[in-house]
Amino acid sequence: MESNFSRFFSIALQFRIYILWFVAILAFGYFIFFVIEKSSIPSHGFATYYTASKLLADGEDVSQFYDDDWFSTKIKNYVPGVYEIYHVNPPTTSIMLLPIIFLDYEEARIIWTIFNSLIFILTLVYLVNRFDFKGRWLPILMIVFFLLQPLLANFAFAQVYILIFSSIVLAWYAYGTEKNLILGIVLGLIIILKTSGLFLLLLLIIERRWRSLIWTGITIGVCILITLPWIGYDAWFSFAQRIIAYTKNPNLSVTAYQTVHSFFTHLTTYDQIWNPAPIINSPFTGRLLSFASNLIIVFLISFLAYRYKNINLTFGMFIIGGILISPASLDYHYVLLLLPLLIFINWLRNNPSKPLWVLLVIFYLLIAVFIPYTSAKVTGGFWVIFAYPKLYGAVGFLGLFIAAIIRSKGSGEFREELS
Repeated sequence: MESNFSRFFSIALQFRIYILWFVAILAFGYFIFFVIEKSSIPSHGFATYYTASKLLADGEDVSQFYDDDWFSTKIKNYVPGVYEIYHVNPPTTSIMLLPIIFLDYEEARIIWTIFNSLIFILTLVYLVNRFDFKGRWLPILMIVFFLLQPLLANFAFAQVYILIFSSIVLAWYAYGTEKNLILGIVLGLIIILKTSGLFLLLLLIIERRWRSLIWTGITIGVCILITLPWIGYDAWFSFAQRIIAYTKNPNLSVTAYQTVHSFFTHLTTYDQIWNPAPIINSPFTGRLLSFASNLIIVFLISFLAYRYKNINLTFGMFIIGGILISPASLDYHYVLLLLPLLIFINWLRNNPSKPLWVLLVIFYLLIAVFIPYTSAKVTGGFWVIFAYPKLYGAVGFLGLFIAAIIRSKGSGEFREELS
């Protein structure tokens, strides 16, 4: 006699498409509710960009932005109750919100949120069409997209990585279709605004995309020259000094940074404020392990890019590698992995493998699900091993791409897709 569970499961299978759409609509509804709710709450992130643009327009010395006490005091003038610093943003980040600085903070954040919502949805529509996802894939992808914690974090803090994500998708299109001018300009703008995309320059070098590299350099140079009268030389010297000292900053040991560098620093480097309970106190060991791990990632990705020529898989692999080797990848940076995710899903549709599907779901959940990895309960002693779920998900994701590239054996199938 058929059990009640079996009967229920059979009925659910018959109506699975309707169930998927029901869950997808709920996910989209939650996303809209979350975005609206957070758009009126002051937070760090957007406060930095808004204040920087305000100060630039008022003629303030941009080199002062790298004085944390000075900049945090200025932020309080525009966003009371929020403490924030300029971090390692390049001086040109300050131009990002110039078009909306005539608005007060609340109005500017709402406009920024609407803008990011629109470009995110338009980008996803483009990607769905590009990969020809139809049928049950549409509700599945809606669920995957709109419940992604890094996406929600971007809207919670009104961050800029939705714009960066959409720009990287444009760069991917230009890369696959060999539109060197577009690729160079887009990469140059991404780098000059947030230094994201730097790792992609290595890919261009490996593939000898010299025209794209030249246009990237020209774009960066033109942006610096145009803004130099307002930003000045001193700001770039201050930025260089901040970059040089940044990897030694003890606050990079906190588990909010889901990176290789943070992982090994947290395990091995004592700091009274930021990391009072490492497993061992051997900063040299931590730096050595971090350097060696990042070197292995760079070498492995570079070798595979040189040896094999799958356009999509190679590009996605470099996006993942850039997240891993950056010392400052926070949860909202991980929204950039949406492009590699779609690339790999599309590859799996053409190269079915149940074990790889299972692993993909596991690694996605490690990145997508909200896990309190900054809680004091898991940041001391050996418990810290459980405090890097997004890092583990990204490393596993990179492993899937490596397996896919080797399995594809440089067939060039993706070059045809995008031509």
